[in-house]
Formats: sequence, C-alpha cells, structure tokens
Amino acid sequence: MASATLSGHGFADLLTSNHGDSTTSLGLGSSIPAENTKPATLEELEQTTFVLDTEIQEAKSQMYKKLLANYDSFSDFFERSLELKDKIDDLLLQTAELSEQAIDPESGLRQTIMASLVYHHEASYKVQENDAIVDGLQHFFKIDCILTQYGQYMDAGKILDAGQCIQKASRFLSNPPNAGTFASYMTKLLTDQCSQMTEAIDQMLDELVAGAIFTGPREEEEASDFKLELLYNVKVPHLSLPRHSKKSTPVTIRWHELGRALTLLDVVQEKLAPLHKAMVQQLLYPLIRSHGDAILEIERSSDSYPSSSGSSISLKLRPGEGSDDIISAVMKVFHFIHRDIFLNDYTSSTFNSDGSLSDTNILTRVVGRSIAKEACGFLLSFYLSRIVPEDADGLKSFETIGAKVVAFENELIALGFLSETDREIRDFVEHIDIYYADKKRDALMKLGRAVIMSDDFGGVHVKDLDENDELERDNGRWGRIRNLNADIRDTCISIKAKKLVEMILQTLHEAESQDSSTSPRLYQATRSLIDLYRALMPVHHARALTQVPALGILFYSDCMYIARELEKIPERFEEGIPGLDDVQYDDIAPALKALAERWLELQVRGQREELMQSLDESGGFQDSSVDANFSACERSMKQIILAFRHLGKAWKSTLAPLAFYRVMGELLNDVVKRVITDIEQLGDISERESHKLALLCGQLFECEDQFDSAGPLVREIKGESYEDEDPVHLFVASWEKFQVLTDVLELSFAEIMTRFRAGQLQMFNEEELSELVCALFADTPLRQHNLEEISHGHPRVASAR
Repeated sequence: MASATLSGHGFADLLTSNHGDSTTSLGLGSSIPAENTKPATLEELEQTTFVLDTEIQEAKSQMYKKLLANYDSFSDFFERSLELKDKIDDLLLQTAELSEQAIDPESGLRQTIMASLVYHHEASYKVQENDAIVDGLQHFFKIDCILTQYGQYMDAGKILDAGQCIQKASRFLSNPPNAGTFASYMTKLLTDQCSQMTEAIDQMLDELVAGAIFTGPREEEEASDFKLELLYNVKVPHLSLPRHSKKSTPVTIRWHELGRALTLLDVVQEKLAPLHKAMVQQLLYPLIRSHGDAILEIERSSDSYPSSSGSSISLKLRPGEGSDDIISAVMKVFHFIHRDIFLNDYTSSTFNSDGSLSDTNILTRVVGRSIAKEACGFLLSFYLSRIVPEDADGLKSFETIGAKVVAFENELIALGFLSETDREIRDFVEHIDIYYADKKRDALMKLGRAVIMSDDFGGVHVKDLDENDELERDNGRWGRIRNLNADIRDTCISIKAKKLVEMILQTLHEAESQDSSTSPRLYQATRSLIDLYRALMPVHHARALTQVPALGILFYSDCMYIARELEKIPERFEEGIPGLDDVQYDDIAPALKALAERWLELQVRGQREELMQSLDESGGFQDSSVDANFSACERSMKQIILAFRHLGKAWKSTLAPLAFYRVMGELLNDVVKRVITDIEQLGDISERESHKLALLCGQLFECEDQFDSAGPLVREIKGESYEDEDPVHLFVASWEKFQVLTDVLELSFAEIMTRFRAGQLQMFNEEELSELVCALFADTPLRQHNLEEISHGHPRVASAR
C-alpha cells in the first residue's frame, strides 16, 4: 500500500483527534509567547522539542496499528486488481489476434467481405440483365405481332390499317428496351424491316394515287385541253413483297380511306404533288389567263359520295366562247376541290375520334392553301393588275369588281384555303388608288419616252399657244415673272415640248379630282417625266443637237418653254391638289434653264470655233496688198458673213429675241476683236495695204443687218435713257471701236489727230493708238511730235448737255 504524506495542518488535526485540545494537553499555549512577552529560554525550547518528539512517536504508533488492522482488506483488493489485469491482457491479446486476421492480405476478413460484395453485385447485374432480356423479348414480341398484323392488312389491301401498324411499330422501335447487344441487333433488324414495309406502303400509295387521279381525256371521249378525273373506288395493286396468304386477291379501297392514309402517314404534300401541279399549271393558270376563252365543266356520277364512283373537272379553250365572270369560274374550281377531292360533305363517325383535325382540314391546309395562294397570285397578275382603271370614272366603277374579288377571298378563308394573314387581294383592292396612280405614272412615262425619243422635231410658234392661255393674255396676273432673257413669246418650240407640257397639265388636272393618297403620286409622276426628259433628250439626240445648230437652239427653247410653263403651275392650281401643301417645281425649272444655258453655250462655242477657223484663213491680214493674200482675206470675210446670215436665219425664230441678239452679238464681238487685234499687230502698213484692210473690214458691216430689228427691244431695255442709236452697239461691245478702226485706216494723219483732240478715239488706249500710228505712217518729226501728244493721254471733252 502506498504511504501517506501528511501536511502540517493534517498532522495538527491528527494530534487533536487523538489527544484533545493540543493547547491544553501539551501546554502549547504557554510555550508560545504572546506579543510583548518574554522570549523563551533554551531549556524551554528543549523541553518543548522533547514533548513534540514523544507525541510524534505516539502518533506513528497509532498509525501502524490502523494499517495492520486494514491489511487483509488491502490484500483482497490487490489480488482482485491482479486478476482484472490478467483478463485485460487476455482481451488485448485476442484483439491483436483478430486485428492480424482482419488485415491479412490473403485470408483476412476484409478480403472476404470484398469478395462477397463483388459476388452480390454480379448476381444483381445478371438478374437485371435477365429481366431486361425478358422485357426485350416481350417488347419484340409485341412488335412482331404488329408486323404480322401489318402483313395481314396488306394481304387484304387495307392500306389504312397497314399504315397504322407501321406507325405503331415505329413508336415501339423509337423507344427500344435496354437489353444489350441482342436488343440492339433486334432493333436494327426490325427497323430495317419496317423501312422495307414503309417503302412498300409508299410504293402502294404512289400507285393508288396514280390510279385515283387521271389527267387528260380518255380515248373514247371528246378531246379537251385539260381534264382531271377522280375515281373514288381505287384498285389496290399487286404487292411486290410476298403475301402471307397466297389465296388473297387485290381489292379496292375508297378515296377517303386513301386520303386518310395519306394524312396519317404525313405524306399528303408529297403524294398529292401531281394533283397540285395539275390544278395550278393546267387548270387555274390557263383559266385565269384566258378566262374569256375558257369553258369549265364539272361532272359527277352522283351527288352523294358514298354512292358515287367519281367526279371530273375539265377545261376547254375556245376563242370567244368563255365567260367573262372569271371569279365565279375560279370559285367553282375551289368548290370542286373542297367537295369532290377533299370530301368536305362526307362524314364518318370512325374518323377523327381522337378529336384531331379532319382529313378535309388537313388536305385543305397542306395542299389547298398552296393552290389558293398561287391562284390568287394569278388573279393579281393576269386579271386585277390588267383592269386597273386608267381614268377617274374607271376608278369609281372598279368598286364593284373590288367587292366581288374580296368576297371571293373571304369565301376561300371560310373554306380554310387561306388564313386571315393571306389577304393579298383585299390589300390590292384597298390600295387600288395607289395602283391606279402607278399605272398612270407608267403610262405617262411610256408615252413621254416615246415623245422624247421621237425624231420628229416639228415646230410650233409659242404665240399660237399663248393665245389660248389666260395667264399670258392677262399680263397683270402673270407679268410678275416676265424676264427679257427668258421671254420666248416670239419663238418656236418643238412639238415634243408642247406634248410634254400638255401631258403634265393633264395629269395635274386629273390629280385635282383624286384623294390625298393618289394625287401626290400623280404629281411625282410629272416630276419623273421632266427628269426623264432632262436625262434622255441630250443623250438620245446628242448627235443631232450637236451637229445641227437649229436643233440645238430648238432644244434650248424647249427647255426654257417647259421651265416657263412649270413656273405657271402654282398660278394655274391656286386651289391646290389633295395631299399637297404646294404644287410647285421650284427645283426643276431652274435645272431646266441651266440645261438650256449649257446647250446654248455649247452651240455658241461651236460656232465661235468655226468663225475663228475662218479668220485663221486670212493669215492675220499679212501683206493684204498682195492680190493672192487679199483674195484669201476676202474669202475669209465672206465665210464669216455667210455664217452669220445662216445663224440668223436658223436661230432668230427659235431663240428669245434678247437671247438671239445676245449670242449673235457675242459671236460678232469675238470676230471684230480678233480682226482688231490682228490689224494692230501688223508692224508696217502701206497706204495700199491700209486701203485693202479698210475694204476687208467694211465687208463685215453686212453682219450689222442681223441687229436692224432690235430697235424696239433696245428701247424697252434702256427705257428713258434710250436715244436714237444703232442697236448693234448694245450687243457688240467692240463694234464702235471696229468702225473707228475702219475709218482710221482711210484717214490722213491730220484727220486722225483732229479726232484724237476731239476725244473721238478714246476706245483706243494710248499704247494701241501709238502702235497704230507707227504702223500707218513713216517715222518723221511730225509723227514723233504727235506720238508725244498721244502719250500724254486723251484730252478731256465736256459732255454735251
């Protein structure tokens, strides 16, 4: 037993329990000095120590006695603890042995358990596999029963039931059992078999449809352009596959059963494609396109489908014998399709028991809708678009036809041939005003193109046209736009321009009577006509307009005339046109004027080049005193005079007066400036040569005749500042200088200086006049003196009051 250790307090307690109060018995109270007592002596300490030792020995003795008294109990407990220790050691040994057995890699418990689990898993998989095989066999047995039934139906010619068997087998095969390789093999094998059976049905359906639908007249019947015959009792053809019963013979099936099979197998569109093609291309197309020559006939063996053997529809084209009621004829075709082909009047309680769409609805939706859409397209292309009115009265009368074709479209919708979204005919009728305007535009453009491309350049006087124009007669109303440069009242224009203006005004007057949706289109058509004129006229007639001056100027006048008439339009249509805020051509009229000016400049440039070429033949008037040179110069002058006369004759009646004098003045001014320059550049002019040059210049005075009739125009232009003067000076800026030059060539030196001092030579600057004097007169003191006088400048001359 383990020894006990006593603390100080425990030892004190022990003494107390055995001897009572230690203070009394041991006299400790007297031996421990209190505060402020006298310190103990050595003897007292020794005596106390002795007492303590005696007490300690006695305590030990008592303790030993108690230990000896409890020794037996202690021994029993110790032995029991040893037995318990042995049992624990035995358990630990057994645990170690079990642990060694469990973790043994060959015969351990872990391996045994794992092997048992694997075996259980394999057994479960085999059970599942066997179950799947059983399920697969049951699945394939059902399919085999279905296919066996299919063969029986095919033997009996029950194509509808056979098709249902194929569909049922296909549904089973689309969800094959999970039965391993065998199931995959069987599924593939049966799928291939179903494919062959489907092909057999497909082949039979083709032959049945071909046997039910016959196009073209039979040999014993009268020839017809087209005939479609539908047989309701269809003979089932021989099968290419072996029959289950060799005694079975082909039978017939009714048309509705065949239609049911087509819808059930979802091959309606494919199998009835020949019917669709025949109805569209051989019946509806010629019926609509040649309805005036078409005779439509429908025959039925009976009005009741169950007792009827078939029906037919035929079309004959006989010129002039057809009916003009094309809508009724086309509607008869669709009634035939709906009643006789799609069997709308036939009902059976065995059909559509599942609540799905009827066969008639399916056939109408899949096949009939495409037929109806194409028929409506034919009606739009070959009927409605061709009867679009050409005038306002026709537009009013079109309402009856429009109501009839819309009713036709509504009936097709009611029968299911069209849906509410297929409203092409109604849209056309509702927008007939737009199609009317488009047709008017196309007709206007076609007629305008013919007028523009015509080679007829016949002319008409504008005065004759203005006599019937109240705006021209009433200058007070229209005078605000008068412009002398654009005043073409005294000119000629081509018939082309007259016709184009008439077409524009006629179209605009028609637009006045239309609504706001049509009038703007007619207005735009007139603008397109002008654009066509501007684009086509200079290109198509480019050669004639360029090479023939009269035609080029005529085109200028045409453009100016059309522009003038376009500027009058706002005044003509003061009350406006529906749908337009303003009827004006402010952008087109200036463009026409600009086009006219470009062609006028082109003509003037061409004539200027020809005149300059004629002047080139004069050789710059060098040595004109020589007869040969004088003849060449004289010939050049005559060519110029002849050209001016020709231009005056060709242009005067075509150009506006001011424009005529302006361009003629420009050309003559260019000629005289060139002559002045050439003469001034001559270095030395003899007296004889001076006389010859004066004669040559004098010849050009004949060109002045072109301006003789310009007096009233000059008076109108200058107004109060007009004086009785030669009109040529207004249009030929260098004419006075040219006249003076001609005089100077014949004057003496003294006469020249007299005119200089009188201020009559101011059209020449000092340098020009000095060079001219040096060329005409020899170098003398007098010439030098006069040159110095000229160099000081022209004298100032007071203007006459």
